[in-house]
Amino acid sequence: MDQTNDHSNELIKKEIESRRAFLFALEWLLALLNRYASSIQFDLVHIELGSEHELGEAFGAQEAFKQLALLTTSLTNDFRKTDLITRHVTDYWIIVPYDSDKEQIQNKIVDIFNAAKHKDLNVINREISIFSLPLASVESITKFASAIEFLTYLKTNKKQLADKTFKLSANFECINA
Repeated sequence: MDQTNDHSNELIKKEIESRRAFLFALEWLLALLNRYASSIQFDLVHIELGSEHELGEAFGAQEAFKQLALLTTSLTNDFRKTDLITRHVTDYWIIVPYDSDKEQIQNKIVDIFNAAKHKDLNVINREISIFSLPLASVESITKFASAIEFLTYLKTNKKQLADKTFKLSANFECINA
């Protein structure tokens, strides 16, 4: 096996481990929210990078994977050690212990995408949503069978549920959604 395959395999293994840790922590937080909703607060950030087809067409499959892995590394390095990050296809999710300053989170994400090493991602639109949990409009977290089902619910209903949603267009304009 060559070094490129070893590196790709290591990246895949890290992403699987981080996804497992993220989902475990989110399920635990959701269980706590169900019991102690008024005393637990955290933010959940969703970054949607177009679609896998857009990335594949823009870069090719191997380069798209490299760009996504590079972004995962940047998010992990630039957010705090207490923030958990996972990626599912072209969706990134970040658990941020409560921070009332949504503008600071937005600025951090914009700075990451603005970095020279991510300039190639400027060919696709990115939509970022920041949710504050517990959600006022969701009475019971128990209606969700899993953390994945909850994330799907948030993604589908982000326009109504997110505290803040903004887009970074392909030409890097920041647009409030």
